[in-house]
Amino acid sequence: MTTPLTQAETVFQRCWDHWQALASRQDLQPEFKALSTLRKRLVTRVFSIAVFGLVNRGKSAVLNALTGEARLEVGPLNGVTQQPQSLLWQPGPGIPWQVRFIDTPGLNEINGEAREQLAWKVARAADLILFVIAADLTQLEYQALLELRTLHKPILLVLNKCDLYSEAELQAIRAQISRHLGWVLPQEILTVAARPKPTKVRTHWPDGRITLEWERPAPQIEALRGRIVEILQAEAGSLLALNVLKRLEHLQAQLWQKQWQHHARFVEQWGTACALGKGIAVGLAPLGLDLLLAPLLDGLWLLGLGMRLRLPWGSLGEALGSAQEGLWRLLLLNGALLLLAEGVSSWLWGGWSNSLLPGLVAGASLYRLGSLAPRVLLRFAPEGFGLGALLRDLISSQELAEKA
Repeated sequence: MTTPLTQAETVFQRCWDHWQALASRQDLQPEFKALSTLRKRLVTRVFSIAVFGLVNRGKSAVLNALTGEARLEVGPLNGVTQQPQSLLWQPGPGIPWQVRFIDTPGLNEINGEAREQLAWKVARAADLILFVIAADLTQLEYQALLELRTLHKPILLVLNKCDLYSEAELQAIRAQISRHLGWVLPQEILTVAARPKPTKVRTHWPDGRITLEWERPAPQIEALRGRIVEILQAEAGSLLALNVLKRLEHLQAQLWQKQWQHHARFVEQWGTACALGKGIAVGLAPLGLDLLLAPLLDGLWLLGLGMRLRLPWGSLGEALGSAQEGLWRLLLLNGALLLLAEGVSSWLWGGWSNSLLPGLVAGASLYRLGSLAPRVLLRFAPEGFGLGALLRDLISSQELAEKA
């Protein structure tokens, strides 16, 4: 059975195989390292969940409650979490996923601008985001949620410290948040008490003594844990595939840009040589034959460029034939200009001299094509691996699921 995850693995393997011939290039090592990390995520089936929010909202406590272990430090002081910390969690039998929780520093920590940027980097890499709040939204939380929405990742809004409110107060807070955001229903806001407030417990001893002791109740985390399990069972494969492919698309753009820069001198020399050769060939060719020769020489230039840059054949086809941005427009314009030059030259001068203007136009048009083509070729380079088409399908599927 073909799934989004198996499709993503196929596309990723095509990209991986394509770039292996350049694995020794030092300037490409950061991208190859990132590709290896992405490949490992696909193979090991690790689902990444980032916990996001402001300081003193109980993000670390939520993770401790979810995993059932006090593995992250919590405390009353702001900014206990100084760097992103990760925890591995096995949800339970029958779920073929490992979850990596990532606890991020609070966004509004004093003098914590660098840590804030690091938190955003983690959020971009995550497959799912938990946004933890502890009351009605502040302006900073509202702005942060709007920005997180631009990442097109699922967000679970978690209202922590629910033990501090009555049921009526919780309903009012959820309704208010829903009105503010507009894209989340009150019942979709998950209420938890990750680290409930201690309560006094009266103990009667056999000798007649009565003591009062402070005890902390068990966490109330079932709603959040259940929702995460539902996502793992129904959506984890699609979400992981979508996130990996988005990052792969970004890495591909960086690789193609570096590849183009690496061969910039060749690209310039090749364009100049082909433009000069086309101008001479068209200028010397008999009338009529030059109109056939010109597009063949344009194709030769494009073929040589693609082979040197290692562009996939499929991407060349897409770059040529795209209805909106295709190079066919430029090639058609080149042909029209050459035809016009032939007519004008024959009308003005006639004889042998009429070959000079078509030759100049032919050479100049190819040189102009060489200056405009890089943007189009880089834009369509991922299409040769099926990356762009699969990404569009997954994004469309996710948008339909969100509307349903």
